[in-house]
Amino acid sequence: MKKNQSLSPPPDLFEESLVQARKESAIYMNQIRFGVASAFGALFLYGALRLNLQSYRETGWLVILYWIGAGLLWAGSRRSGRILTASRFAVPLLDMPFATLIQWLRLGYEDADSNTAVFSLSVYLFLVLLSTFSMRVRQTVVCAVIGTVLFWILALASGLSAISFISAPVMLMMTAWMASALPLRQTRLIREAAEKQSRRDRLALYFSPGVAEMIEARDELGEGESCEISVLFCDIRGFTRMSETMEARDVVKLLNEFHGRMVDAIFRHGGTLDKYLGDGLLAYFNAPVPQHDHAERSVRCALAMITELKMLNQHREARGEPVIGLGIGIHAGYAVVGNIGATHRREFTAIGDTVNVASRLQHMTRDHEGTDILVSDAVVEKCNAPGDLKFQEVAEVDVRGRDQRLRIFAPSVLSPEAESV
Repeated sequence: MKKNQSLSPPPDLFEESLVQARKESAIYMNQIRFGVASAFGALFLYGALRLNLQSYRETGWLVILYWIGAGLLWAGSRRSGRILTASRFAVPLLDMPFATLIQWLRLGYEDADSNTAVFSLSVYLFLVLLSTFSMRVRQTVVCAVIGTVLFWILALASGLSAISFISAPVMLMMTAWMASALPLRQTRLIREAAEKQSRRDRLALYFSPGVAEMIEARDELGEGESCEISVLFCDIRGFTRMSETMEARDVVKLLNEFHGRMVDAIFRHGGTLDKYLGDGLLAYFNAPVPQHDHAERSVRCALAMITELKMLNQHREARGEPVIGLGIGIHAGYAVVGNIGATHRREFTAIGDTVNVASRLQHMTRDHEGTDILVSDAVVEKCNAPGDLKFQEVAEVDVRGRDQRLRIFAPSVLSPEAESV
């Protein structure tokens, strides 16, 4: 397990987000196409049937055909992924050819064919903007080039001045250039959203929601610092011997159930999950977010973990499965906390004597029958106002690597209701 400081999301996460955004944009583009086709279809029908305009009667059938094609494309893209993917080519292959053919057939019916050609330019500009919903810059540029060529064809047929052959392409290409900023911006926003979601998902693995929110606002975890923390180690007793008689899937199921409950207890008390240790885990309090009551939080968290274990064992007994035991060790002191590891693989972790002592306290729970939690005298001293917490001294022991003997205590609460916060 690691907490990588990099904010870049996994490539597949960004690509999945981009693909989904393009699909949604393509559906919206097809909806716009069908809406515009419906409006023009109604306009041409009105012009042909009510106003009795010859040009509308001659081209009305083509508009209706285009309306049918736009409707089928919109409906098909909502049901078929292949049609949806192919619809991004509809602007250069469907919209622009139909628009050009309709305008071509109208030449000779207007008072001035130049009006038809000029109106066609506005249609091509609209279609260039419509192509931005593909979220592909190259496609927008290609549509502008195709629109330029088709406009030249109509301009030649309508006898437009030479200046039109220059101004129209300039307008189309400038529109394409400005419109291309939209898909680029959309892609950037998608990447930023994917990065933020990736960061949130990563933080959620190790920190409680409140702590994760504070870290996200800070925008970094820090390179490293020496700070006082309360370290909690926990481990399933006799797990190795138990797992030898279990199926692999049952071992995984047990660990997932166990870790799920333990991590929930840690997060409820504002702790930081450092790492999973097979059948155990390491957590600490007071980093990366300061907590003045970190020692008390760690003790209450350990008591809550024991309560969670009892509930888990009740479910296991009901399923005919053996119950499990738990040992927890807690020590408070200074440790180095920060991103540690290779450049491409780092984890936000704590190291130092405080961590080692907590681990050894957890191992000592096996030597004291009936004691599930052992805390050091440093933890007891820092629980300034324990309230309903009480500590019973268990022993004074030697700890490997330390010169001074360590007094160890077993915590408890005066009432079951006090085990959770």
